[in-house]
Amino acid sequence: MYRRNIDVVIASRSENLAQLIVAAPMHKEISISVTNIDAAMLENHPNCDILICDFDQLELDSIEKICAGSSVVLCLYTNQLEHVPTSLSDNIADIWLDSFSPELVSFRYQKIIQQVLLERKFALNQTYLDTLINSVPDLIWFKRLDGIHVKVNDSFCSAVQKERQDVEGYDHYHIWSIPKEIYENSDYVCLDTDSIVIQAKKPGVFDETVAEPQGMRQLKTYKSPIFGDCGELIGTVGVAQDVTELKNIDAKLDLILRTMPFAVMITDTANNVLMVNQKFEEYFQVSSEDLVCKSYPIREASAEFSANPPHLLYFDGESGIVMLCKGKERILDVHAEPINDFFGNFVGTLNVFRDVTVERGLQAQLKQIAYRDQLTGLFTRRYLFEDIREKMIDADISMLYIDLDNFKLINDTLGHHYGDMVLKKSGRIMKELFPNDACIRMGGDEFVIVILGKRRIDELQERAEQLIWKFKCHFSGTSELQALSVSIGIAKMKVTTPVQFDELLRKSDSALYKAKIRGKAHCVVHTLDLESAINNTM
Repeated sequence: MYRRNIDVVIASRSENLAQLIVAAPMHKEISISVTNIDAAMLENHPNCDILICDFDQLELDSIEKICAGSSVVLCLYTNQLEHVPTSLSDNIADIWLDSFSPELVSFRYQKIIQQVLLERKFALNQTYLDTLINSVPDLIWFKRLDGIHVKVNDSFCSAVQKERQDVEGYDHYHIWSIPKEIYENSDYVCLDTDSIVIQAKKPGVFDETVAEPQGMRQLKTYKSPIFGDCGELIGTVGVAQDVTELKNIDAKLDLILRTMPFAVMITDTANNVLMVNQKFEEYFQVSSEDLVCKSYPIREASAEFSANPPHLLYFDGESGIVMLCKGKERILDVHAEPINDFFGNFVGTLNVFRDVTVERGLQAQLKQIAYRDQLTGLFTRRYLFEDIREKMIDADISMLYIDLDNFKLINDTLGHHYGDMVLKKSGRIMKELFPNDACIRMGGDEFVIVILGKRRIDELQERAEQLIWKFKCHFSGTSELQALSVSIGIAKMKVTTPVQFDELLRKSDSALYKAKIRGKAHCVVHTLDLESAINNTM
C-alpha cells in the first residue's frame, strides 16, 4: 500500500550521470521519474524523493532545507571529501566520487531506492500501528525489560491524564504517580504480573488494581512477551480493559441478590448452578461453595433417588415446594424466568423461591370461611362448584338433593329466628347421618349431600329414608314443627367432566321435584322414565 513512485532530481555537471540513472535496472512495480535541473533551480524541487547534486553547487545555508525532505546524494571529487561539513554528512544518503562507474552507480542507486521504499514501508507500518492502538478503547502499552514504556495509546494517556511525552520513556511509578515505597506496601500487582510474564516467557491474564487520578480502577490485563529478531526477550506488550463499572454492577447485583427476601438460584444452559443467595442457603440448608458449577435438581424421594434437599416434603411446579425447616413446614412458591443475552439467545435461568407459608395459611383460612356456611356449619354452594365440581373428575358420585317441606310456613308464623334454629338443627342431623360425606347448604332450605364412590340405589334409598325418619322423629314432638319434613331427590352417575357434574346436579333436582309432587316426606330416584314424565308435565 505504500507509495512506489519515486521522484529523482539531478543537479550535476556530469553529462552521463542522468543516462546511468535512467539505464539502471529497476523492479517493474517501481515508477521512477528523473528530472535534470540547474543547481540554481533546487528551491523549486523541495519535495523530491532523491536529490543527486554536485557538492560545489550546494549553498550551505540551504542544506537543512534540502535534506529535510529528500535523500541527498553528493557528487564530489576526492579532494573535496574533507571539506564536507559534519552537519551535512550526517544528513546525506550517500557520496559518489566523480569516476561514476556505471556498475557502482547502478548498485548504489538501487540501494538508495530500496532504502527510500523501506523507510516508506516503515512509516506506513508505524501509522498502521498508531491508528490501530489508538482506535482501541482499552489501554495498550509496550515496555522494555527495565519497565520503561516505549509506546502507549491515547486511551492509556487519557487514563493517567498525562501527555504522551510524559509517559513514553518513563517507568510505572512516574506514570501512575505512585511513590515506590507506597507501591511496595500496597496491593498493586502490575509490576508483579510483568515479572510473571517475563519469567514464564508466555502470555498471561491478570486482575489488577490501579489508582488513577479519578480513583481506584479495576483492570483486566492481557500481557505477552516480545522477542527480538534473534529470539531474545526484549520487552512486553499489555492490553488492559477497564472493568471497574462492570465490577461495580456485578457487586451491586450481588448485593441485591444476597439481600433479597427471596431465595434465588441462577443456573446456566446445562442447569449447573452459577450462584445462590443467602436466603437460598438458609431455606435449602446448603452452602454456595457446594453448589457452584454443579447441578442441583429439586426432587421428591423415589425408588431411584433420595429427596433433594433431604428435608423436602413435597414439590410441584405449580403448587410449589413444602420443606421442613427447623421443625416447621415452610411453603415456597417457585418461579423460573429464562435469561437471554443481547441477541435473544437462552443463556440460563433465574429461579426465585418465595416463602408463602403465611400467605397460603391465610388463603386456607379465607377458603375455609368461604367454603363454610356460618349458620349451619355445612359446606357452601361455592365449595360444591369450586372444589368438588373441579376436582372430582372420573369418579362415581351419588347426590341427594334435599328440601325442607313447609319451611316457609315456619318462617312466616314463628319468625326467621326460629327458622334459623331449624336450619342449624337440620345441619347437625345431616352431619350425624353422613359424617364421611360432603353436606352442603345450597341456600335457603335446600341442601345437597355428595357421596363419593360406587353405591347401590337401594343403599342410597335406605340412607335417604333414614334422614326422612330422623327429621320426623326430631321435629314431630313440637306442635309448631309437626308439618316440617324433608323431600329428597337421588341421582348417581360416573362423572368425567364438570359438565357431567352439572347434569348430575340437575337430575337430583328433578328427582326432588318429583318427590315434592308425590306429597312430600318422600325420596325419589332419578330414572329415564322419571325424566320423560317430568318433561311431559312441563
